[in-house]
Amino acid sequence: MLKARIIYDKDYQISRIDPRLYGSFVEHLGRCCYGGIYEPGHPASDSLGFREDVKALVREAGITGVRYPGGNFVSGYNWKDGIGPRDSRPVRKDLAWGSEETNAVGTDEFMRFAGDVGADVYMAVNLGTGTPAEAGEEVEYCNGAPGTFWADQRVRNGQEKPYGIRTWCLGNEMDGDWQICMRTPEEYARICRETAKIVKWVDPATEVIACGSCTNEVGHKPFGIWDRTVLEECYDRIDYLSIHRYLNYHPNLNLAYPNINDESDIPFLFRDLQNYIDAINGAIRLVKEEKHTDKVVKLSFDEWGVITRTGAVPGIGSQTFGYANFSQLDAVVYGGILCTLLNNADSVKIACQSLLVNEGGMISTDPSGKAIRQTTFYPFRDVAHLGRGIALRAGGEMPQQETGHHGKQNAVISAAAYDAESGEINVFAVNCDMQESCEVSLNLRGFGRLEGVGRRELFCPDPYQSNTFEQENNVLPETAPLEDPVDGECRAVLKPHSWNVFRFRTK
Repeated sequence: MLKARIIYDKDYQISRIDPRLYGSFVEHLGRCCYGGIYEPGHPASDSLGFREDVKALVREAGITGVRYPGGNFVSGYNWKDGIGPRDSRPVRKDLAWGSEETNAVGTDEFMRFAGDVGADVYMAVNLGTGTPAEAGEEVEYCNGAPGTFWADQRVRNGQEKPYGIRTWCLGNEMDGDWQICMRTPEEYARICRETAKIVKWVDPATEVIACGSCTNEVGHKPFGIWDRTVLEECYDRIDYLSIHRYLNYHPNLNLAYPNINDESDIPFLFRDLQNYIDAINGAIRLVKEEKHTDKVVKLSFDEWGVITRTGAVPGIGSQTFGYANFSQLDAVVYGGILCTLLNNADSVKIACQSLLVNEGGMISTDPSGKAIRQTTFYPFRDVAHLGRGIALRAGGEMPQQETGHHGKQNAVISAAAYDAESGEINVFAVNCDMQESCEVSLNLRGFGRLEGVGRRELFCPDPYQSNTFEQENNVLPETAPLEDPVDGECRAVLKPHSWNVFRFRTK
């Protein structure tokens, strides 16, 4: 059995955790929007056509914000097609995914959906075929007080009060050759700067996210160079730089890792993210010092997820879309990603799991049938509800394992959140070893007397087991009591390829 010693102290703090870390992403892609969150005529649908059963699961997951409407889709999308009477909206060819866009769901409908689930909206504007002026008009439509043209259009469409959308994404993955109207770093940097100016002139209360490198994978040539170029041009105008990453271990799909010969590597795939975050933060620090400014641009990890065998492939035209059928092992990788985000809470302030429903989704819907939780739903729900307050820095000793991708790595990754107001300390831990259990000595020194609130574990002997519409409870978390720590220390065993939560409260 492996051995680990983990130490958390309330004085070893990383940063306050931004609640926006627990966002998701809805794109007009496959069955995410149409046939996912929106299915008119379904027994569970509301008067607008949005499914109440999906909304209930979104609330249960703890989603704090949703990026919308794309994604690759937004680079060819005219937002004006999606406002006004539905029967007068045009049907357009969606070049991003080779489908037809009916525009049945547009800005006003989606804002009502987001309001129902209690989530903020991070609105993306089109900087592919779109212009800075059109982005400014969209901000005016959403946030303007009545009395100007586009704000009055919103009022005529039934929404008198401004939506007050604070976070705006300036384009999507503009460094990718698959993107509609891909741009060079210099081209994007200029249009980004001018769009940021207009957005903030229309509404000074907004914050903007510029496109950073959409992946750090081998072969993506703009990585790094793109980020420095955009930052040097736009640093004083932007608030966040975006990064995207989808982890994949299916060699027959795009984005496949090279040399994936051993399944024991799969739970370690998220280790790639730390290098990615460090590299982009390095570019930010470099440009910050070049400009002699005190301003620090933060990161928005506004697309992250795990590729399944149903994964969409950008740039190949029409495809058949279904739903992501995640395994228990995929949930372990999700747990590692979530721990990585918490452990970088000082720089990563916004994050969006991708996608919310069906294609890449933690939630899957059966057309005309029920909605179910995928295995990945559970670690996300745990961290979204319990990962609040201050992120703590871990010390101690971890067992090492040799990996094919990243050399020797810790077999266990953990993260912790301390909420001083409630007195709760919640520790999240992933055992990445596929074969060995790990005995963990957890030392919470400095917190005084503690009581054990409970423990949660997500484990299945078959790591490839998944939840289906026929058997939606194949993989479920189990809860158990947790003994009070003795002198601030407790011991527990982490099963192989498992996700674990330990909850404590100060006495």
